[in-house]
Amino acid sequence: MDSASGGCDESYSIDTGVEVSACDMEISPGMTKYWRPICANSLKPHVGQQFDSLDSAFGFYKQYAGSVGFDCRQSTTRKGRDGGIVLKHVVCSREGFKHRHRSDAKRRRVSSRVRCKAKVVFKFIPKGCYSVHFFEERHTHSMCSSIAKQFLKVNRNLDVGYQIFVASCVRANIGPTRSYRLFKEIVGDYSNVGATSVDFQNFKRDLMAYILNGDAQLLIDTLFKRRELCEAFGFEYDVDEADQLSRVFLADAVSRKNFSLFGDVVSFDATYRTNRLGIYQDPAVKVAVAQVFGASKHRFCMWHIMCKVGEKVGPFLSKDEVFRRKLNCIVWDNSIDPEAFELRWNQIMEEYGLGDNGWFRYLFESRTFWASPYFQDEFMAGLVRTTSRSESQNSFFGSFSNGHSSLVEFLVHYDSAISAQRHAQAKLNADCEACFPVLKTPLALERHAMGVYTISVFYDVQEEICAACFSCQVVSLSDSDGSVSYMIKDGNHRAWVVNLVLDDNCARCSCKMFERMGLLCKHIFFVFKDRGLESIPSRYLVHRWTKGACLHPIFDIDGIVVDQSAKVENVRRLTNLMWSDIYACVGLADGNIDRLSQIRSVINDQRKLFLQDGSDNGSSVAGGSKKSVINSFCGSMSKASSVEVHDPVKAKNKGSGKRLKSARERAASKCAKQSRRCHTYDEYGHNSWTCPLNN
Repeated sequence: MDSASGGCDESYSIDTGVEVSACDMEISPGMTKYWRPICANSLKPHVGQQFDSLDSAFGFYKQYAGSVGFDCRQSTTRKGRDGGIVLKHVVCSREGFKHRHRSDAKRRRVSSRVRCKAKVVFKFIPKGCYSVHFFEERHTHSMCSSIAKQFLKVNRNLDVGYQIFVASCVRANIGPTRSYRLFKEIVGDYSNVGATSVDFQNFKRDLMAYILNGDAQLLIDTLFKRRELCEAFGFEYDVDEADQLSRVFLADAVSRKNFSLFGDVVSFDATYRTNRLGIYQDPAVKVAVAQVFGASKHRFCMWHIMCKVGEKVGPFLSKDEVFRRKLNCIVWDNSIDPEAFELRWNQIMEEYGLGDNGWFRYLFESRTFWASPYFQDEFMAGLVRTTSRSESQNSFFGSFSNGHSSLVEFLVHYDSAISAQRHAQAKLNADCEACFPVLKTPLALERHAMGVYTISVFYDVQEEICAACFSCQVVSLSDSDGSVSYMIKDGNHRAWVVNLVLDDNCARCSCKMFERMGLLCKHIFFVFKDRGLESIPSRYLVHRWTKGACLHPIFDIDGIVVDQSAKVENVRRLTNLMWSDIYACVGLADGNIDRLSQIRSVINDQRKLFLQDGSDNGSSVAGGSKKSVINSFCGSMSKASSVEVHDPVKAKNKGSGKRLKSARERAASKCAKQSRRCHTYDEYGHNSWTCPLNN
């Protein structure tokens, strides 16, 4: 074949100045231009070259294509009688041509097909391997530039390390796009990532596809495996009549220990629906709480009640500061008794003419559900006074999860959130051990309180001790039948009665301010100071507020120490330690070229050994590794499990239906809406087209 050849041994620059890959260009007698890539002979396939498997053969050709600058894809496959592949065609991605459609005239469509003839054919030989049967290296197009090589599909490989990184980002509620940017910061540049943002998104898509239609089953199987690892882990679940998961309760060893110490429970609805309980004045909620949570107390939220006062009393009274101050003094006062509350409430209703107001009448009838004088002896932890505790929990867990998470993702995100909380708790415990607050009195009571209480609780106790020393005084004192009754006046010029039993120093104050929390008020501290006590009696030391509350063994359940050290997932732990060691080595070698080269050489040598073992060759086995990464993230569905749990029905929890707006909200939105302006006569309420004065 006569041809005019213009080849070069190195990369060259065309008229645009872009550096392209090295290749020879030749023109056939039919004036067809061909480009022949130039590369080392060890990278180029040749007829008769043999490979152990078809995967390794295809991987070799992909490496050749990526080095010279073109993409390839698998094409025709011929199988034998036994079903095995006997002939396999691998062609250039620009082979063939694109069929035109009528819509192409309206839309801007591009095509990379230029009928390229470059290809390689692998044939099965009796030796049990594959050999290169045919190889056409000429292309009808030039090779891509060095800048464009990073975007070739053959050079974009989301290997196992990348997949583990994306899965770890999913655990931290980081999306694929942000994880791609984060990985770029680790490797230094986008060109060093070896993949695109779409590749990261595709892995997340494959992860969700694996979970699809098996979300609930994967969740239950994961919980069963956790119970096998630790006998202290417990869970229960329910399904409905359609075998769909309806609710799940789970508690690990630490949660069970915390419940035995503090009695706090955080529950989540396992379905995709959103449920709200407890803070709204809903008759249906009151009935449901009484039926389902028989031992629980249903209370209204005072914060929500006070927010509605302005719209219930009218525009004039809502701006009356004196009325607001009087009402707040009743509602937020924890020291008054029920009789005083009812008396002062009726006085305000009569003074401001609110006796016939239906809303205030309903509040008074249901006062036992929200007024603090009616449950002073119950520990409410501030839940009735404000929703800040529940809102803070929602905000905290919202930073670890999102509304679109599957059940498997939610469990992973929940584990991350709980781990963050326990780490913060450990930090607070460490501060209690290492920090000593400044004492403000010479009393031994304060010194004893500093030694037993945590720092945050001690500051509350210290404030009461200081008030007992500097703002309390005895008004009267009476002694009868082994008990002493103190009449004490505090800094607010109010008198309170403290009854003290002399035999065992058992004191009780009529204010009951701190009694329901398990702490002592300033009046009782004044009596203890007067009696000369040097330490707080043990009966008043509630264990949940002390420093030793969290010092029990982590897996100590009901006096039984649970040993799970032999059942820890060693693979996950070693993987985390390996990443920590790698980052530590890179940090120590940063800035030293010799050290960095040494670390990279060691890692590459180990990688070559793994490749020779067949653990990863960049093709079909990589797909198996991808599946193993997905299984490590969400678990594999157990075939031997007798549990068949279907996914719950998804329901909208946002934007469904319309909320009825109050008159105040409608007026505010109407004022915020900008009125039309007539530019002809400079008036508002209409425009120039609808102006009644425009003929």
